[in-house]
Amino acid sequence: MGITLIRGKYVISEITGPSSAVVLSDGAVCQRDGEIIDVGPYEELKERYQYDEIIGSSSFVVMPGLINDHSHVGLTPFQHGSPDLPLELWGFSRMRAKDVDPYLDHLYGAALMIKSGTTTVQALHLPAKGKGPFDLENSEKVIQAYRESGMRVSYAPMLANKDSLLVGAGGGEDEFAADLPEDLSRRFKELTAPSYLPAEEIIAMVGDLYAKYYERPEEKIRVTVAPSNVHRCTDDLLVGLRDLASKYETGIHIHLQETIYQKLYGLRTWNKTPLQHLEDLDFLGPDVVCGHGVWATDEDIETMASHGVSLCHNASSNLRLKSGIAPVNYFLDRGLRIALGSDEAGLNDDKDMVQEMRLALNIHRVPGVDKTPPTAHQIFQMATVNGAHASSFGDRVGTLKVGKRADIVLMNLENIEKPYLNPEVSIIDAVVHRGRSIDIDTVLVEGEVIMRERKLTQIDEEILYKEVENMMARSPTEDELDRRDLAEKIEPYLGNFLEGTLPSSDQTHYYYNAKY
Repeated sequence: MGITLIRGKYVISEITGPSSAVVLSDGAVCQRDGEIIDVGPYEELKERYQYDEIIGSSSFVVMPGLINDHSHVGLTPFQHGSPDLPLELWGFSRMRAKDVDPYLDHLYGAALMIKSGTTTVQALHLPAKGKGPFDLENSEKVIQAYRESGMRVSYAPMLANKDSLLVGAGGGEDEFAADLPEDLSRRFKELTAPSYLPAEEIIAMVGDLYAKYYERPEEKIRVTVAPSNVHRCTDDLLVGLRDLASKYETGIHIHLQETIYQKLYGLRTWNKTPLQHLEDLDFLGPDVVCGHGVWATDEDIETMASHGVSLCHNASSNLRLKSGIAPVNYFLDRGLRIALGSDEAGLNDDKDMVQEMRLALNIHRVPGVDKTPPTAHQIFQMATVNGAHASSFGDRVGTLKVGKRADIVLMNLENIEKPYLNPEVSIIDAVVHRGRSIDIDTVLVEGEVIMRERKLTQIDEEILYKEVENMMARSPTEDELDRRDLAEKIEPYLGNFLEGTLPSSDQTHYYYNAKY
């Protein structure tokens, strides 16, 4: 690969505080064989090294690659025909979707992410999609898609053995099925039964995957642990997966209190929140990332802080599915490390992490002067170094410092600065406030250019899009038609199970308006 100089009008090396960063003007990064070996003034580095190529110019800002710490699929649920609905209804709506080839699906997702400057993804994948708890072949297909894309991936098979579709104040799937007509109840239980195996069987199934990547590691691949959600796992599965992560020295990513119904289920089942139940199981630690955390209580926040737990904030998803707004201001007050994710799609259905940063910047601006919202520097930190930690790549990427791997993005400044931008505006603020994914020009991962002048180098987009189009053009299978029929017949009963169960309370973290 040799030596490359990556230069720009600005080089963002690292964030050092809520309003401070190490930024070099007319700077450059020198990488050799995927490792950053020097960062400094461009003219000095140009004289110091025998380089093979110079990438960039004074028209760019050079910055760490963005990290999407919570992503599931390539084709979005909306593309499959599912409208935005509350999560508990949305899950049934998604049953209408056709099955996809996980390789093509995630290669398509990788193409979208690279074009918005994302170099690392935490891929939370359902490896068997209702046909069982785990499928090794499908898992390897997803990993291969990211391997071929050039991206860095932290792959986690999402595992569950109960209540994977529905919970609420009235209980879980057993309680819901009890109120269905007999034939519909039977079909509903048959749908989920293949995945609901004893914990020891599930853990035995996934052991080979973790052993393989632990014993023969690859620089750009991590395999992490993902219990799907607290209510979706029996206690012995949660404990077993906690032990698995410790054995293979890898991270854990678990959905937590994404919706009010998940919180209410915890109060009904354990007389405490799901987070506090994890505390009882000795599950929590600095290697744990909780996805969403929208309905975290003050006690939950204190508990997470005391264990060094990280949060992944998925602002777009929480808006689209009516889940709420995570109390990020309070997370920051308690020193929680927060990463960012697009979840299934992002606001524009395109996994755009530049836009996700801007949404996260603006959505926590509650009325009044008493509460300080996140700064652009904090948001940029969430999308880079915090995401690196949360995806188990914290020692490798997230900053542009000597010794780190060369995951680098060049953003064109023309649209950001033209026709005028006060030179006193920090480049961090400029990127987060005014940058767009269309401004991402070049992307490197491990020192290799995977997008140059907005053209992907590892993926032929025209061929890929045609293959995805052909994949989705087929007629539905009998299994898919049966799922669709079941979803349509079950949906009228969901309202009876969920409606009228929300508590009336004004004890909120954020205060946006008032009735009187």
